[in-house]
Amino acid sequence: MIVCGALVVRPDSTIYTPQELAGKRVALDYGNGTAYAGLLMLEGAMPREAVLTCAATADPVERFAALMHGDFEATVLQEPYITVAVKAGCRLVSTTFFHGTWVADPSVGSEAYAAFVRALTRAVRRINADKRRYVSYFIRDFPGVPEIEALGPDDFDLSRIQLKEPGPIPEHEARWAWEWMAGWGLMDGAFDVPTQINRKVEREAHELAGRLNVEAR
Repeated sequence: MIVCGALVVRPDSTIYTPQELAGKRVALDYGNGTAYAGLLMLEGAMPREAVLTCAATADPVERFAALMHGDFEATVLQEPYITVAVKAGCRLVSTTFFHGTWVADPSVGSEAYAAFVRALTRAVRRINADKRRYVSYFIRDFPGVPEIEALGPDDFDLSRIQLKEPGPIPEHEARWAWEWMAGWGLMDGAFDVPTQINRKVEREAHELAGRLNVEAR
C-alpha cells in the first residue's frame, strides 16, 4: 500500500501552511511510518532546527482526541482518521505518500515469500478495480469507535487510497531512506545492501510469484 499521511490541525487553528508550524509542537508516533512522513513534510517547509516535535501514542484514536483537546498544534494521521478529521472540520496543511512495507526474518524462504507477494498482487488488483467497495475495511478495523462507525464509503476521498503491485526494493531509495534517517539520528551505521536486503530470496520469490500469477490468468 502507498500510505497517505496528512499533517492535520484543529478547525480553530491559525495554521494554514506547514511553514507556519515552525517552532510549534507537532506530535509524532516515533518509530512508525507516519512519524517519518511528518518529518519529511516539516523538513521540506523549514530548517531542521525549526522543527519541534513531541512523542505521541501510536493509537490514532487517542492521538486525534489529544489534537482536538489542544495538547499540541498538529499531528500526522492516516486513513481512516484523515477522513474523520476532515468531517470534523480539521485542516490538512500538507499530505504525502510513502511505501507501506514489511520485514521478514531469515526463516522466511523464497516459496513462502512468493506466496505472500502473489496474494498481495491479487489483492491490489481487486482493490484498484473498485476502491469504494473496500474502504469499509478501514471502518471494520475500529469497532466501537463512534467517529469511525459514523463514516460511510462515500465519505472517503479515493485519491488518498493508493496501491501498487509489490516489487523488488530499489537500492537507491533504500539507501537514501537509511541515510536520511541516520541524518536525524534515527539509525546507526552505514547502509549495507547484503545486510539489509536478501536479494537472493527477493529475486527468487518475485520470479516465482510472477510465474504463478501468469499461470492463474
